[in-house]
Amino acid sequence: MLLRTRVNRLLLFNIMMNAVVSSALQQSLRRIARQQSAATTSHCTRLYATTTTAASSFHSETTDYARPVVQWYPGHIAKAERALSETLKAVDVVVEIRDARIPKATSHPMVAQWTAGKPRIIVLTRSDAVPGTAKAEWTTALDEFGTDDPLNQVLDLQVRNQARQAQNERLKYMTATDDSNNKNGDYSESSQSNILLFVNAKEGVGVKTLNRRIIQAGVHVQERRSRRGLLERPLRVGIIGYPNTGKSTLVNKLIGRKRAKTANTPGVTRSLQWIRVRTDQKQSFELLDSPGIIPATLLDQSDATLLAACNCIGDAAYDNQAVASFLCDWLLNMHRHEDKQLARQYAPQWRKKCLERYKFDPLSLTTRVDASGALRTGEDLLFDVADATCQGNPEDASRKILQDFRAGRMGPICLQVAPTCIEDGGQRKISGASGGLSGQDARIERQEQDMEDERMERAKLAQEAAKQQGLVLPPIVQQEKGSSMDDSLIGKGVFDGW
Repeated sequence: MLLRTRVNRLLLFNIMMNAVVSSALQQSLRRIARQQSAATTSHCTRLYATTTTAASSFHSETTDYARPVVQWYPGHIAKAERALSETLKAVDVVVEIRDARIPKATSHPMVAQWTAGKPRIIVLTRSDAVPGTAKAEWTTALDEFGTDDPLNQVLDLQVRNQARQAQNERLKYMTATDDSNNKNGDYSESSQSNILLFVNAKEGVGVKTLNRRIIQAGVHVQERRSRRGLLERPLRVGIIGYPNTGKSTLVNKLIGRKRAKTANTPGVTRSLQWIRVRTDQKQSFELLDSPGIIPATLLDQSDATLLAACNCIGDAAYDNQAVASFLCDWLLNMHRHEDKQLARQYAPQWRKKCLERYKFDPLSLTTRVDASGALRTGEDLLFDVADATCQGNPEDASRKILQDFRAGRMGPICLQVAPTCIEDGGQRKISGASGGLSGQDARIERQEQDMEDERMERAKLAQEAAKQQGLVLPPIVQQEKGSSMDDSLIGKGVFDGW
């Protein structure tokens, strides 16, 4: 009996010791795992910070306003883009929708490849939000240099050959009046018989003209079927473009009733859908309403920020204050450009509307304490609007500026200037305009001036302290703007403060 009790106690002791060791082992493992997780998190944080800093510094050097990178490519757009590239092969006529306020930024670089050899109609929507002079200049530029960026020719040899064959086949069934742009049958991205139209989809201005243009662009389809003894069939028309450029609104105007879901926000249409349309001439065609398509990577961040300002990408992809500051900086540079007619042609009422709504002149010198007497930058304008109308809240001010621009309260504005030569790359550059510094340059100059003032103040305090101790310091050096300290003066008794 005694032996059995001792054996039981021994077994119980072993069980308890095993439990203690197991608990200690588990705690040690948890501690090691936490340390490894913390190390991994720290490494990832450092890596992310380094990557973000590198990206921010890159865009600070290559653009006019330091801002976060704007990227937006949701899953439904990626899925729709894959399906659209295949569906467009069965389309007879392509209608590409662009925003008239930013014609170059809403031009997708892959559309020329997807629609090679097909008649394409370029529709610039929101024509009421753009000055008439800007529309005239963009019409001239697109007719002269082509509707695609001449510096972004992406078609490879195989696509070119297929496009040339398709165009030559189409020319067999077209009369001389149907094809006035390319009579020799040679194909190039700029020689494609693209048609340009300005349309106000919300009011329906230009919709009947678009109807006629679609029928004219697809006349070769019916002529081909007629020569083969076949009955006419409805044309298949594809509607493509960036998000929130008015595709679904235009579709509803074409069919005469609200069939496609619309809203003033990107990403409403999420799938492809075919809709039958019957015109006044008793002719019909089928419309392919598609989701907005956007490149997976927005290489030109100036275009990306303008897309955000025009509400063509999701609001979760950008910072309102950065976009509003960039928009103000863009308009300020346009008004300070050496070409004095530029602001009158592309933003004629902006300055007057700022005086009415914000109660100050945006082109006057800033009165802010940290930069009194300097030219206003986009960031200064944002904070001036915040002080004048939003009780000093810059986030509310940024939303107010963006809403005023999008709603047309600042008058008709076209943000991108029509190119004057092929080297312009689709638009004239207005950044860094003469007569005023861009936001980044002005900020750098202001920081350098603050550092110089601080240096002089430290030097004066040091001289006063040395004088009280009976010491004499060398004279203070007044460093000229843009110059640096000469290495030969080091150790020669020159004092520039601590």
